[in-house]
Amino acid sequence: MTEQEKTELQKLVNDFAALKIKEKSGKTFLEIAKIPHLENVWSNILAFYLNPNNEHNLFDLILKSVLETAGKPVTIGNFKNISVKTEHPTKLGKRIDIVVFAENFILGIENKVNAGLYNDLKEYSNTIDDLAKPSDDLAKPSRDAYKIVLSKNKNNPKYDFVNITYSDLIKNIKKNIGDLVPYSDTKYLLFLFDFLKNIENNINSQSMVDNLNVIDFFHQNTDKVNKLLKYHNKVKSDLVEKMKKIYSHIKQEEIKEILTKLGKKTEFNSFALFTSEGSKYIKYNIVVNPISLFLQVGISDYKLDSYYWFVNDEDLTSKLQEKKVMRKFYEYGETPEDIAAEITKQIEIIISIFDDETK
Repeated sequence: MTEQEKTELQKLVNDFAALKIKEKSGKTFLEIAKIPHLENVWSNILAFYLNPNNEHNLFDLILKSVLETAGKPVTIGNFKNISVKTEHPTKLGKRIDIVVFAENFILGIENKVNAGLYNDLKEYSNTIDDLAKPSDDLAKPSRDAYKIVLSKNKNNPKYDFVNITYSDLIKNIKKNIGDLVPYSDTKYLLFLFDFLKNIENNINSQSMVDNLNVIDFFHQNTDKVNKLLKYHNKVKSDLVEKMKKIYSHIKQEEIKEILTKLGKKTEFNSFALFTSEGSKYIKYNIVVNPISLFLQVGISDYKLDSYYWFVNDEDLTSKLQEKKVMRKFYEYGETPEDIAAEITKQIEIIISIFDDETK
């Protein structure tokens, strides 16, 4: 790389760092629970807020916003006569995600988060129409039937279903919520905001719509960005090749022989260039009697590094550190042979300490 290229790429990095990029901060509760996009969870939460009678004290905020987004500005009527059910069965044993029963209408919602729209909408439509018809009291008029597919991405449903997206729904919820904040239960208001944030995170996880300035930056600097990526990929590729050579230079048979001579229950297992979350690693498992440790070599900040962790409750970290066995970063210019020798030395010290601890 020439000095001019270094200067250009440094300016590119500086210019990118100067951009005001919007990033999500902090995990939502559903993200903490590792269920950020489960369809039935979203349906259950929506059902709670769709019912004006529930303790959130947000009244018809969500119900009104759903109908408004669908282009159905309905007079909702007496809240006390509203009920909401999830997984409502059809005659053929299928289930509609959410059904709202109101005095003057029936609302059926098919909720689609990540799955495709493969549902039997004709059967759902017939069920909703049947629910809207008067039952025993023939003097009662039929209720209006509203049918909605609520989804992350746009769909083209049939059988009288209208598609609304979560993005459009959230806009209307935020528009309508203002006057209700003083009356709401603070706890459930926070829950709702957290849920809406979870939806936005999920919807925008593959989108840069909030950071169009970044897209413009890439458009304006295509050649420089591609050059930077080329060098980035080359460094990563070189480090992976170096890991292969390190693996081949570690004298595994000699290590196994040292373990065998201990006369104890021992194991030495190796894992060459396995992939985890898109990154390459080599890993060794060292076992002496009940003590088990993994030593792993990976790529961190454009350097190779080795680090370890204990599998069970036996934690001898402090004793290993006394012998200078700790996380270690290797400079780019260090040879695979030298790095392999250092890792072999670490493994031998580990075995020695494990042997002392199990006498």
